[in-house]
Amino acid sequence: MPALLSAADAIDEAAKNLEGQPVFLAGSAVAADEHGLPFGWSDVDLFVPSQQVLISVVQSLLDRGYVMDDRFSRVWYRWLRYGMKGWHTNSMRLESLGGVETNVVYKLVDGHPTTSLSQVLESFDFGLLGMGYTLEDGTFRDLRPYLFPGYDPKGPLPMMPAKRDNWRQGFISTYNGLREGARFGKYSGYGYDLSLVRDDLMMGYQMAALYLENHVKSEKRELGRIYRVILDKLAAHEDDELIAAYKQIDFNDPLAEILEALE
Repeated sequence: MPALLSAADAIDEAAKNLEGQPVFLAGSAVAADEHGLPFGWSDVDLFVPSQQVLISVVQSLLDRGYVMDDRFSRVWYRWLRYGMKGWHTNSMRLESLGGVETNVVYKLVDGHPTTSLSQVLESFDFGLLGMGYTLEDGTFRDLRPYLFPGYDPKGPLPMMPAKRDNWRQGFISTYNGLREGARFGKYSGYGYDLSLVRDDLMMGYQMAALYLENHVKSEKRELGRIYRVILDKLAAHEDDELIAAYKQIDFNDPLAEILEALE
């Protein structure tokens, strides 16, 4: 993220470039702008309702001077020639003329494309992200009062309702379980009050760890130990240590190496 570019400026840049297109702008930049944290963001996230719009939007941004690195150039080459695989998320990372990291994302939730802003927002992890723009008509929508009745939308919020229900029962995918501590650390570093999210995460990690630590498979037991370490750091408010540990982690590494980095 460019040090001198505010979240509002980054949103404005993307909105002008994609005005009238079926794109939903949401994520850290929108949250930062609405919460008065102009530099508490990392990138601009653009969500699209179909693979066709994904290709169209990426090409539109390239025509406007956006660039992609070698890795994503290879992804782009593959998409154009062979199509996309059936991943639950297909995304392209570009950089704008203003130097803003920009992600164009086509995602499936429960096997279905997210075809509206509300579906995109409800698929997020943290309640603080519950707002965004529909660039097709330039409309801003805030789902926080609807999703969290009884809460102050501008105050601390828990996880998104559907995520929260599953998480607090310990129904956590390995992909999310390993990464959620990093997401917590990132938004904590931005300056958000994540006290309610912390409670949700601790409950989820505890429930999952209790199940996994006695699993018949050694890999599952190791995953349980990782969750226990993350839980202990969250409980002790050792957020800086958690952030530092995640900076050393490659999620493609064996679980033993991830556990070593966290410990």
